[in-house]
Amino acid sequence: MSAGTPRFHTVLVPVDGSPLSDKALAAAIAFARPLHAKVIALAVAEPYPESLAPLSEDFNERALAHARGRIGQAQRLIREAGLACEGSAVTSYEPHREILDAAQRLNCDAIFIGMHGGDPLGRFFFGSQAQKVLAHSPVPVMVLR
Repeated sequence: MSAGTPRFHTVLVPVDGSPLSDKALAAAIAFARPLHAKVIALAVAEPYPESLAPLSEDFNERALAHARGRIGQAQRLIREAGLACEGSAVTSYEPHREILDAAQRLNCDAIFIGMHGGDPLGRFFFGSQAQKVLAHSPVPVMVLR
């Protein structure tokens, strides 16, 4: 490897249990395996609006538990591939910020993320999480469709 060739030590992959998320995880594992890179799985549970507090507490607990389950599944697949891994489940109203913060905090060299089709009107007003990550990431981002 020449001095100018980037070295990938740590790869971040957000997981949400969707088919595109699974595809991004598989791609991250395939990319990391020959490099012996660590793969970090991150699940971001979006909390229920605080204005609906009586309903939100139970919802938020279930959403975080579901996110932890996704992390467990991702870690199992990463370990089965013989790679070092970490995992984290968090709650946030802005998943893209959590993804970008995690990439920086954990010194990730790349992000693998699935691009969801989603609701066209929602994408128009809010943009997709993958688009926001791609636009603001200081590290390479592999977007899978």
